[in-house]
Amino acid sequence: MQSELQRAIDAIHVRFGDQSLVRATRLPAAEPWPTGIPAVDRLSGIGGWPRGRIGLLSGRSGSGKLTLGLALLARATREFAQVVVLDPQRSFDPWTFASLGADLRNLTLVRPPNATAAGEAAVSLARAGAGCLLVLDSLPEPALAPLESAAARSGSAVLAVTGEPAPQGLAFASSLSLSLQRTDWIWERGLPVGLRTLLGCRKNKLAAPGGEAELELRYALGARLFQAHAVRETQAEETNVRELPAWRFAAV
Repeated sequence: MQSELQRAIDAIHVRFGDQSLVRATRLPAAEPWPTGIPAVDRLSGIGGWPRGRIGLLSGRSGSGKLTLGLALLARATREFAQVVVLDPQRSFDPWTFASLGADLRNLTLVRPPNATAAGEAAVSLARAGAGCLLVLDSLPEPALAPLESAAARSGSAVLAVTGEPAPQGLAFASSLSLSLQRTDWIWERGLPVGLRTLLGCRKNKLAAPGGEAELELRYALGARLFQAHAVRETQAEETNVRELPAWRFAAV
């Protein structure tokens, strides 16, 4: 019986390659990409955004999900040779994005004509090894499994930004799902200049989910990311609230 099983394994290796059938102990652990935002890195459970996986930022309009997503992408442009934004709705403004300290020389903007083309483009870009792929809209469900596979092979960090409730297929395909909920507006001289948002880990295939952190996000052009005064940040296993450094966007 054992010899028959071994012959079957050998045949699979010959036909499909050594990586087509491996022992679980040989599978590599998820590689983190440190984002530079402590709350995000901590909530991921592995010290950064997972590479080779699909990650999700979701929230209602005005929750800060896009601002946070752009902050992550801006850092990616400074660390990866090729970063891609998939923008089927043509809503991405590279000049506002540049104010976050992004290196536009490493950014490629892709605007497919329809959802099917967007799904095909996402898979092709992940397969080609884009360091970070930001998806600014939901993708067709048939594209999600190939996208997962392509990202796993290349190590691309895939970040999807979507509203709530998140599309069921995308929520299922994600290995890390962070949700944002606005808790308050920030006003200066009678004008709204930013918001406080509660960042929560709804799903995590790589570590324990359930942690929360409160972030402060500011909208000003010419913004940069820097360490600011403390805001509340709670851990899932804690019953008390403690003060920790937070991050915010503020005008230079």
